[in-house]
Amino acid sequence: MAASALGELGKQEQAFRVARRFATVLIFLSLPNEINLGGALVTNQEFSFLWFSLGLVNSALLLAFIYYLCTGVISAAARSSLPELAQSAHIRRSVFLAVTGATLILSPLALNMPEAWQFLLIALGIVGFLSGISIILLLRRAGQLLGPLKPAPDKRESIISGEDENM
Repeated sequence: MAASALGELGKQEQAFRVARRFATVLIFLSLPNEINLGGALVTNQEFSFLWFSLGLVNSALLLAFIYYLCTGVISAAARSSLPELAQSAHIRRSVFLAVTGATLILSPLALNMPEAWQFLLIALGIVGFLSGISIILLLRRAGQLLGPLKPAPDKRESIISGEDENM
């Protein structure tokens, strides 16, 4: 749904087209998270560099996805003369990028950190989760303020019915 919605939005803003590509990759990268290989309990699994690396790549792609998604909202809001929406999208994007970027940088270091420092990663994870929710609420607000999309006219129907001017 996200990729198809971004495809529709991409007709108006270039940033949404780029975000659609990241969304498509993220969809396929999230599939292994849905499969519990071997039926092992999560708490009994040993550390796996592969899964850890996949999580870091997923976070980096999510960072880029949110950047382009919010950039699209900012440019659509600016085009529609909604400076409050553009500023809100800019602030939420900055917070998400800062928190997720810090988590991305600190995650490999957490393997060698004392246990007390790992509470910082937990706090960043909570703030990142809340930041993600705020971006979802931003998209909802943007949808209300920017109004419904005006889809491009469907040329296929006019060609089939013989009403096409170019024929």
